[in-house]
Amino acid sequence: MFRKVYSDLPSFKNVEFHDGLNLILAEKGDKSTEGKTRNGAGKSSLVELINALLGSELRKGNILKSPQLLYNRFGLELELSGSSLTIERCGDTANKIFVKSMPDGFMPLTESDGQKYISNSEWVGVLGRETFNINEKARQIKSGPSFRALFSYFARSPKAFDSPEKTFAQQSTCSVQVALTYLLKLNWQIAREFEDIRQKDKLIKALKQASNDGSLKDIMGSASDLKTDILLKKNKVSRLKKSITEFRVLPEYQTKEARVAEISKVLSSLSASDTTDKEWLAQLERTIEEESEPDTCQVSKLFQEAEFELPELITKRFDEVSAFHNSVVSNRREHLKQEIEQINNRISKRLEEKILLDNERSEIMRLLQSHGALEQYMLLQNVLSKLDAEIELLSKKLGATANLEEKKSDLKIERHKLQKRMRIDHTEREQAISDSIIAFADLSNQLYDESGKFTIDPTDNGPKFEFDIPGKKSTGKSKMQIFCFDMTLMKLWEKEPRRPDVLVHDSAMFDGVDERQIAKALYIGSKMAKEYDFQYIVTLNSDDMPDMSMYPDFKLENYRIKLNITDSESGGLFGIRF
Repeated sequence: MFRKVYSDLPSFKNVEFHDGLNLILAEKGDKSTEGKTRNGAGKSSLVELINALLGSELRKGNILKSPQLLYNRFGLELELSGSSLTIERCGDTANKIFVKSMPDGFMPLTESDGQKYISNSEWVGVLGRETFNINEKARQIKSGPSFRALFSYFARSPKAFDSPEKTFAQQSTCSVQVALTYLLKLNWQIAREFEDIRQKDKLIKALKQASNDGSLKDIMGSASDLKTDILLKKNKVSRLKKSITEFRVLPEYQTKEARVAEISKVLSSLSASDTTDKEWLAQLERTIEEESEPDTCQVSKLFQEAEFELPELITKRFDEVSAFHNSVVSNRREHLKQEIEQINNRISKRLEEKILLDNERSEIMRLLQSHGALEQYMLLQNVLSKLDAEIELLSKKLGATANLEEKKSDLKIERHKLQKRMRIDHTEREQAISDSIIAFADLSNQLYDESGKFTIDPTDNGPKFEFDIPGKKSTGKSKMQIFCFDMTLMKLWEKEPRRPDVLVHDSAMFDGVDERQIAKALYIGSKMAKEYDFQYIVTLNSDDMPDMSMYPDFKLENYRIKLNITDSESGGLFGIRF
C-alpha cells in the first residue's frame, strides 16, 4: 500500500494516502472560467508519477523528463509484503532507485557518495516478486510475465480505458495473453508458446510470399511448376541417354536444322530493318547539320514595309516574331534528336537480339556440322551433363519448397496440440475461471441490475478474452466493463500472500459514465477495498463527484484525501506549469 508521495520540489503538494477508498478531487480555481478544464491540476500526472516510482521506463515525454522537473527527486513511502520502504527517483538519474529506508536485508543495495540505491531493473524485479510472486526464472523468459506489464492493469494510464484486456492501444496479442492468463491464474506458459507459433507462422508466410514474388526464386518456387520442369527435363534426359546408348544420329537433327533456317530468316529481317533505320538516321543527322538559324533580315524588311503601308495592322512586335521563329527551329531540332535517339535504341535492341540468335545458330551449327560419331557423342554428353545439373538444381529448389510446406503443416499440428493443452488447462483450472466469470457478473449486476459476461475462449491463436454488459452500447458501459474487470482482479488476488493491494482509477475512467453508475462504482469500490483490504485510489473533478445521498453510510470526509489541487497556475499538484 502507498503511504505518501512527496518531492524536494518546494511547490509540490505532498499526497498522503490511507487505507480503503482514497478520493482525490480537483477543484476549480477562483479565476476559473466556465470553459476551463482541470487537465492541469495533476490528477493524471499523479498516476504517471506513481508508475514512474514503481519502475516504469522514463521515456521522452514522461513528466520526470520535463526540463522543469529533471533534477528534482520524487519519493514514495509504501508497504511491500508487510515491509515499510521509502524510495526516491529522479529524471536525471532514471536508472537509479534511491532507497531511503527499508528493513535490513530486504534487498541488495549499491552505495555511492553516501547514497544507497538499486537499479531500476532490479527494483522492478523486487516489485514483481513481492507483488505478483514472479520468480527469477519466469522473469528471464522473453515475453514472460513482468511487474510492469501486470501492474499496468492496476494503475492504468489515462489512455488505457478503451478495453478491459488492454493497457495501451498497441499492446501486442502476446502481452495481453500472458498478462491476463497470469492474473487469472491460468497457465501463462501456454499463452507464451502461442507467441512462438505466431512468429514461426509469420516467417513461413514471409518466405512463401518471397518465393511467389521472385525474391527467393533461386532458392524456392512453386512446387507444381518445379515438378513439371523436372518431369520434362527428365524426359528429355531419357531420350538423350537412349540416343547415346544406341549411338545413332540425333533424332532432333531435322528440328535443329529447321531452327537454323528460321534463325537465318529472322537475322535477315533484322538486318533489313537495320538498313532502313540507318538510312533514315543518316538523313536525319544531315538535316540537323544543315539546319541554320532563321534569317531575320527579310522579316525585318517586311515589318518596315508593313508599318509604312498598313501601320494599323501591325499587332506584333518584331522581336516577338523573331522569337517565334527561333522557337520553331528549336522545337524541330529537339524533335529530330528524339527521333534519332529512338532509331539508335531500335538498332541497339536488334543488335542484342542478333547476337543471341547468332550464338544459338553457331551452337546448333557446330552440332550439325560435327564429323564422326565421337564428336557427336561428346556434344550429346555435354548437353546431358547440363540437363542433369539443371535437374539437380530444380530438385533442391523443390526440396526447399516442400520443406517449407512441411513446416507449415507441422506448425498447424503444433498449433492444434497447443490449443488442446490449453483446453485441458482450462478444464483443470475450471474453478479459477468460474471465480472470475462469476465475480465479473456479480459486479456488473450491482451496477446495471444485469449480469455481464466475461468469456475466455481457447482459440487456435491462444486465449481470447471478451467482455460484455447487456443492453444498449455506450461509452459509459464500456468504461464500467473495465471497472468490473479491475475489481474482479482485486477479488481474485485477495487471498494470495503476495498480491497487488492498490488499484488506481484516473478520472478518465468515468468519462461518459452516468452519474448514478459513478456513485454505485464509488460505493462498490469503497466496500470492496474495505472487505478485501486494498487501497482504491480515485481521481475526479469536484463537480463530477456524484450525489451519494442514496448511500447514507458513504461519508465523503472519510475517503477524501486532504489535497487541495486546482486548475490555477500554481494550484496543480506540482505547483508549476510545464
